[in-house]
This record gives sequence, C-alpha cells and structure tokens, in this order.
Amino acid sequence: MEKTCRFTKKNTLAVKGIAISFLLFYHCFSNSARMRNMAVSFAPFSQDTAMMIARCMVHCVGMFAFLSVYGLTLSMKSKYPEYDFDGHTATLFVLKRYVKLVLTFLIPFFFCTGVTFVTDTSRYAENLWENIISIVMDFFGVGHLFGTQMLVNTWWFLSLEILLIVFMPFVLRFYKKYNWLMIFMFLLPGSFLIEKHVHLTKYLFVVPFAVCFADQRVLERMKEFKIVKNQAANKIIKFIISTGVIILMLKVWDSQWGLEHFEFALTGLIPVLIIYWSYEFLLDIPGISHILEFLGKHSANVFYIHTFIRVLWLKKVTYSFGNALLIWLFLMGSSIAISVALELFKKLIHYDHISGKITEQIVGWADRTL
Repeated sequence: MEKTCRFTKKNTLAVKGIAISFLLFYHCFSNSARMRNMAVSFAPFSQDTAMMIARCMVHCVGMFAFLSVYGLTLSMKSKYPEYDFDGHTATLFVLKRYVKLVLTFLIPFFFCTGVTFVTDTSRYAENLWENIISIVMDFFGVGHLFGTQMLVNTWWFLSLEILLIVFMPFVLRFYKKYNWLMIFMFLLPGSFLIEKHVHLTKYLFVVPFAVCFADQRVLERMKEFKIVKNQAANKIIKFIISTGVIILMLKVWDSQWGLEHFEFALTGLIPVLIIYWSYEFLLDIPGISHILEFLGKHSANVFYIHTFIRVLWLKKVTYSFGNALLIWLFLMGSSIAISVALELFKKLIHYDHISGKITEQIVGWADRTL
C-alpha cells in the first residue's frame, strides 16, 4: 500500500528553517545600504544578481504567516471539526494564542532590551514617558500597530502575528460558509482597496490559502498527485513546472510594473508555492531536512535577535568578513548560539511549565469572567 503523505510538525520546522535562512540573507544583502556600502563578495554571482535573489527572499515573511495560520487552523479544527464554535470559545482561543505569543517573546525581549541598554545602543526616544510607552508596546507586540518607536523594526512582524490571531475565528467562520470562494473574496478587494506596500496588509492573501490548505490537506494532495505514472518522470516534470512558475512569478514581482498591479496577489501566491516546492523536493533529503529542522527550532529566537547583532551590537564585525556566505554564517551562528543559551536558561528555570501555568490562569480567569 502506498504511504499517505502528511505535512508534519517536523516539516513545519524545516520550512521555518528555510524561511529564517531567507530572512537573514534578505536583511544582510537586499540593498547596498544594508551592507553599509562595504565591499562584499558574492562569488560566483555578481552583486546585482545576489541582491536580486536577496530581495526575493523577503517572501519568508509570507511563509511564516502561512505556517502560523496553517497551525491555528489545525488547532481549531482538532477541537471543532465543523468550525461551529461560539463567540466565547473564539475569544478564549484568541486570548490563549496571544498570551502564548507574548510569553514566547518575553525572554528574548528582556535579553535584547537589557543588552541594548547596557551597550548604550538603544533606539528608543530620550523622553522618559515615550521610552516607557515604547517599551510596553514592544513587549506586547503592538508597537508597529500603534506606530510607536520600536527597538528594532524587525519586531513589526509580531503585530502581523497578532492580527492573524485576532482575525482567525472570523476567517474560519467565513471559510465554513464560502469554502474556496474565500480566496477570491480576499483577492478582489485586497488588490484594489488595500493600500499598497503596507506590511500589515500586503501579506494577508496567504491567509485564505493557509486555511484551505490545512483543512483540505492540499499540500499532501499536491505531493501525492501524479502527472505520469513513472515516479522519476513525475518528479522531474513537477520540478520543471513548479520551479518555472515560481521563477516567472518572482520576475514579475521584482519589476515595478508587477508590484504596481499584482503585489497583493503575488505576495500571497509566491510563499505558498515555495512551501509546496520545499515540501515536494527538499524536505525528504535526510541531511538537509535535519539541518533545516534545527534552524526551524530556533527560528523564533533568531528572528527576534539577529537584527540587534547586525545593526546595533556587532555591525562592524558582521560585515568585516567580506564574503556573503561567511557573513550569513556568522550572523546565523551567533544568533543560534544566543538562542541555545536562552533555551538552556528557560530549562533551568522551568520556564515552559511556568508560562503554561500563567496561560492557564489567564484563560481560566477570562473563561469565568467574560
């Protein structure tokens, strides 16, 4: 009997590993200003080609957003297969997910904030009250939502995560009623009503795809689908078609004309296709999959930390290597080293147990009170 495909938690970690690798490359090399106009070798690629590739890697944001919504959908589906939850249940779901997000961010937040103040590299305003408000907003992940000064701009993604969590019950009820039609209901107004180039809205088109894919096992079905019966020929044909489609979409997206007319659609489609391509062709390779899973395990901490190393703490050291691969390895390695230390600290203080209890207490209080 042929084995049934499953997009597992390990697969999710591996895709997160790809996404965090893309993110670091994008932040390091997507334009000359990020490189502080220092000479960097991209051999065997030219600098223009490498920077174009780096720009395309910004789709890691959509990949992270897709995986978040995918996981939230499966979580809700496991308890309510028909998505027939009421308002009280939806409120508790949102609250629990938000509290868990904040508590996951808590240790990296205090570490980064503490080191930044000790090294006098803080970006907060000098005004005391503005400083306090900005710190509080950053801590709760809403700095970008309310436009307050953030310690690093990378933390804007927390605001997107919160938006996704808050809107999930509405999206799932909408999906229950309209199914795949939901994709067009996002696409049409999103293409001409939503302001272009806005971080918090331009990635929203991944949401309906993530819900549909999670509920209907679309990733697994795409992997199981056979164009021809011969397994090797089937893989080759699927590889040529999917790779060609991704490259074509990236070329359109990387043009001024493409961004002007199709930014919302492409910013949703490209991350989904990259995730499918990775699942189909990359994640079954044993050595690579293990490395990617390790990177994925630390992806959240690396996401929170790496900009501090590159921009505030060790900005001269980071680009002093003069080679793109070495710069990337230094930034990834130092970020993971800090992440490993933070995870060890969390184990020593039994942080997961403590945060679990805190979450239970808050959700329990809300359940009794609301």
